[in-house]
Amino acid sequence: METKIASQLATFITETRYPEIPGKIIDFTKGLVLKTVAGMLAGSTMPSARKMSKIVKLRNSPEEVGAIGCNFKTSLWDSVFLNAFLAHASELEDDSFYPGISWDITVIPLLLPLAEKLRISGKNLIEALAVGLEVHTRTCSYQTDHLGIVVFPGAVGPAAAGAKALGLNAGETESALGLAMSGAAIALVNLGTDAHFFESALQSLQGIMAAEMAKEGLSSNPDIYAYLTNILGKEKVADSEKIVTGLGKEWIFKNIGIKKYPCCYFTQRQIDLVLELRKANKILYKDVEKIEVHASPADDWCNRPEPKSWGDLQFSFQHLLGAAIMDGDVNFNHVDPDILLDPRYKEARSKVEVIIHPDRSRVLVQDPAEVIIKMKDGRKFSGQRMHTIGSIQEPLSMNQFRELYVKFTKGILSDDQINKTAEIILNLEKVNDVLELMDILTFRHK
Repeated sequence: METKIASQLATFITETRYPEIPGKIIDFTKGLVLKTVAGMLAGSTMPSARKMSKIVKLRNSPEEVGAIGCNFKTSLWDSVFLNAFLAHASELEDDSFYPGISWDITVIPLLLPLAEKLRISGKNLIEALAVGLEVHTRTCSYQTDHLGIVVFPGAVGPAAAGAKALGLNAGETESALGLAMSGAAIALVNLGTDAHFFESALQSLQGIMAAEMAKEGLSSNPDIYAYLTNILGKEKVADSEKIVTGLGKEWIFKNIGIKKYPCCYFTQRQIDLVLELRKANKILYKDVEKIEVHASPADDWCNRPEPKSWGDLQFSFQHLLGAAIMDGDVNFNHVDPDILLDPRYKEARSKVEVIIHPDRSRVLVQDPAEVIIKMKDGRKFSGQRMHTIGSIQEPLSMNQFRELYVKFTKGILSDDQINKTAEIILNLEKVNDVLELMDILTFRHK
């Protein structure tokens, strides 16, 4: 059983070709690339990302490939690590709950510099993106939050992507999966800190290391079933076949939900609700008495009425919903440390009350989000959302993906560069290699 799982994954990785990937999955993959590139560019401007880019630059590693948004070249491994750190520092990662948590920010930051180094075609890049994201989602398909961790084992998908791009055979690919198995998970206690970004970047780094190690003949035991069972317990991994059920026919990474705001995924539904209610009822901020957020125990870490740091801002219901009702959006200007002491936003935060219901689920995204806006004249506007706008239940169009790309890259790239890079990404299958794209994104054009 265990060997069969690794073998089936390796066969899927090595044998999947561009014509076999459904058109909707190709389009969704390109949408994820668009969003993740926006996240890396925006992330490069964040305080912690600037510190990390300084550390990487001072290493004086061999100049192999660029680092997105950083205007210097470094080694492949350093670039993969830094790009992944940037992608998460913006809090724009897109997340799946199937039922374990997975995302796009460890596979895409690995493949872009690797594609630059290898000069692979856009079609081959799409192949590696699709199989890497699919393997990542499937291998992270068990609930782990009872251990205080999520996105586990997070490096297997990035290793699959690297193995595909490097052209590894099935045996080498199995070794890569095993080499990537035991590594950093995402610790829930680190949410809202720089360690949160560090952990996910380590998953990308382990993925490229595992793929290159396997290429050189280093061995492993790719027994992912035994690995998961030993850590999670047999009762949690009883359905081992689900990792490979429908593999190559059903693409489950399409369950990844798209973030439209640069903050914790578990605040996105509530922000959607506030903005919908604000627009539908023509609500003016000055007329709002209170916003009630009725939440489950699983949402409690976003109950931060007095944010004290940049990370707190990205995880605070009070701040984010206060900003949404006041300004009609949530963007990077709302998660700037300078806003912490702004009296307008302190007042807006004070209008938001979070009510945790202990009888609701302690598992993430199992209960609907619920918001009630109470007006000074006694009126009440309320709504519930089980899914975000941008989930598989309410998917974004390619135009909406592009709008988000413009929203998050404005002021970082010129308008011409935004349009040029968006066109390349949305037409990846037509490009011979990504060098022109990476020249712009890494600022080498300067």
